[in-house]
Amino acid sequence: MELFEKIHSRYYHIIRHILLEASLHPLTRQEIESLARAQGFGESALSIVPKLLDASWPFLKKLPDGRYTSALHHPEVHYAMTDLQKSWLAFLLSDIRISLFLSAQEQQELSAFLKDVPPCCTPQDFHYFDRYSDRDPYESPEYQKNFRTILSALKQTAAGKKQAIFVAYTGKTGNSSTYEVIPKEILYSSRDDKFRVVCIPCFGRRNKYQYCFNMSRIQGCTLSKREFSDRYEKNPSDFTYMHTPAPTPVVIEISGQRNSLERCMLHFAQYRKQTEYDKEKQVYYCSIYYDIEDEPQLLIEILSFGPVIRVLGPDSFVQSIRERVKLQHELFYRQI
Repeated sequence: MELFEKIHSRYYHIIRHILLEASLHPLTRQEIESLARAQGFGESALSIVPKLLDASWPFLKKLPDGRYTSALHHPEVHYAMTDLQKSWLAFLLSDIRISLFLSAQEQQELSAFLKDVPPCCTPQDFHYFDRYSDRDPYESPEYQKNFRTILSALKQTAAGKKQAIFVAYTGKTGNSSTYEVIPKEILYSSRDDKFRVVCIPCFGRRNKYQYCFNMSRIQGCTLSKREFSDRYEKNPSDFTYMHTPAPTPVVIEISGQRNSLERCMLHFAQYRKQTEYDKEKQVYYCSIYYDIEDEPQLLIEILSFGPVIRVLGPDSFVQSIRERVKLQHELFYRQI
């Protein structure tokens, strides 16, 4: 079984896009070349377009005015699924979090479709040695309902409609509050095995502040009937979070032991960063650029790596690290 099959390569996607456009309206040679470059690489037009235009690949039909249209009766092409994709889907169905994205009926239909397909692996094949055990309650019907409501709002927002939601949320102190917000993105922490949702307030300091809700603390969630699409068209900046980057990046020294470099590159993948290798000291220096509001989370993530990482700067961040380590030390011996 091949991991990458030809039917799913970039060239096939480029040709499929060109055929779809050519079925809507005739294309000139320049338009075809532009589509090939936009959907592929710089040299894609040189490799693909000549074969399409000289009929070596007989997918386009030349019109009397010199433009080209699709030669297919049904330009919308649906790819056949590979064995690897089916096997991967079978594995996803065994994941406890699949109920957040698919209804019970959808899961039953997929299970029937994949009944003879062995999964590529099982959840028992994975061992998480540094994961917290108090994961989110994925089996809870209320949790699933809230998650799908937020997911529905995100899909509507992606389609051009700014869909707001009402969120009843319980904070760390146990007090409950209600917010009307527009979901921006759903975040997942592999270490915590928890979901969070980042939202922009509908009113007040919209473009200078955002909420980050723990999904498990959301007591209720419903779609708002308020329409923000027209206002978004007039003032899109009101519904866009304005990032405030930290004045200087956090610089860390990575020892390279225990696959620390690979683990850091994967764990900090969401941040913009620059990494250099010091041959003399045989260590890596990584500069992590982050948003000021993300500093508490970044601090916790760096501390989780232990002695394989050393924070070099800035001084304010180093001081925050020292204070957090001192507090953990005091709490540890207080429990003893």
